[in-house]
Order: sequence, then C-alpha cells, then structure tokens
Amino acid sequence: MRAKTICRAIFDTWISRFGCPSAVTSDQGSQLRSSMFVEFTRMLGTQKIKTTPYHPISNGIVERFHRQLKSAIKAHENEKWSELIPIILLGIRTAVKEDLQSSCSELVYGTTLRLPCDMIDVSDIPPCDIEFITDLRHRMQQLNPVATSAHCTDRFYIHPSLKSSSHIFLRVDRVQPPLRQPYTGPHKVLCRTDKTITVDINGRKTTVSLDRVKPAHLLPETVLSPPPVIKNLKSTDVHTSKNDELPTYVTRSGRRVHFPKKLTTYIT
Repeated sequence: MRAKTICRAIFDTWISRFGCPSAVTSDQGSQLRSSMFVEFTRMLGTQKIKTTPYHPISNGIVERFHRQLKSAIKAHENEKWSELIPIILLGIRTAVKEDLQSSCSELVYGTTLRLPCDMIDVSDIPPCDIEFITDLRHRMQQLNPVATSAHCTDRFYIHPSLKSSSHIFLRVDRVQPPLRQPYTGPHKVLCRTDKTITVDINGRKTTVSLDRVKPAHLLPETVLSPPPVIKNLKSTDVHTSKNDELPTYVTRSGRRVHFPKKLTTYIT
C-alpha cells in the first residue's frame, strides 16, 4: 500500500463526511512517515501523532477494534475479505457497547440505525422544523463525551534505575530466528519522560516505550580503558637483568640443562 492510497482513503471516507480532524494518531509505518503524508496533514491543519514502535497499548482503542474486525472477517468463508467490510462494519456500528450502554451509530447520529432484522414498526417521525433543529442543537452542545474504560489490567515492571541510567538495553519484539539475542544495545539515553525514552541507535534518535527497555549497568571507564602502551621499547631490554641471573638446572645424573635464549624471557 502506498502513501497516496492512504491519503485518498482518509479524504474520501472521513474528511468528506466529518471534516478535517484536529489530530491523527498512527503507528510508525513507512507510508505514514513519508513526505506525502506529512504534507497531507499539514495542508489539512491536522496534528500528526505517532506511537512508539512495537507498543500497541499506546493506541489501544484502534488495536482492540482491529482485533474485533479480524475476528469477524475470519468467521466468513469468502476469500475476498475486502467485500465483507461494509456488512461487518454495519454490525459493529449497530452493536451496543457495554461500557457506554450505547452503539456507535447512536452516539454519532442520535438514533439507532434501521436493520433488516427489525420487526417492530416505528411510528412516523414528524417533519423537522426550525424549533426542533434549534432544540436538538442546544441539547447536543450540552452533551459531554463519555470516558472510555480501561480493559487492560496488566502492569509492566519498570526498573527504578531507568530514571538515572545512562545506557539501556532494548527488547526486540519482532519475530527473530532461534538463538538470537532478545535485547540490543547498550544504547545511550538522550532524554526520558514518564512513559517514553529517547535513545541513540546507530546514530539515529529513536523514541521507545519504557516497557521495552531495561537498564544497562556498565563498568567504570577506568576499567574499560585499554592498558597504556609503552613506545620505543626494544625487545633486548626486557628481562635483561633477570636472564643474567637465571640459575642453571642440574639433574640427578649431573647433566646441566640449558634453555634456549628465546625462551628464557618466559621462565620464572
């Protein structure tokens, strides 16, 4: 899928019906980070917000809807899944959500949608007049958005050392071959917030979630520094005095053992 296709889909399906959004939240896909999509959001006056990589919790409402949509597609035997999207979306939009006690269509249009399964005749709705429209607009302005409920109860352990550590290890969440290291790094920490941390990965600034990192405890620089190298040192000057005083080894039979000169340096 190209960036041009995404821009056209957003304009035809959302902007043409509801207008330009104030902000758009997306993952870090290559199409959504392209110059065309950035210019598209700039022309609309829309703020682009990107989530951290491999962290679906940061956009949990969309990811949960994707799970519901995929489950509905798998329940059908039609191989062309794109043809099933309209009827599946109709069922999702008319289904009542337990936490909101309402359906998505009722929240948007103020009434439920008529479905083929409706067996009860609804009384005729009188034609709209100016007084009814004014009263409806006044009531809609008084409505407040209902806060969504948190369905995820899992808690991630965040090491206390992450608040002050200079380097971290980053967990690799993508599918890897066997026997591959689960973490990369250590990576240098550039800045941090309460939920994210920005690190230097191969000279590039990358913002990741704290749920994917752990502190890297490095040795002091004095221990990691290489030993000093002595220059202009001749090999003949090494252990000269020690070789001169090396005693001669005599066996029981009275034979004197002489070691080669090139090995006398390593004999203690």
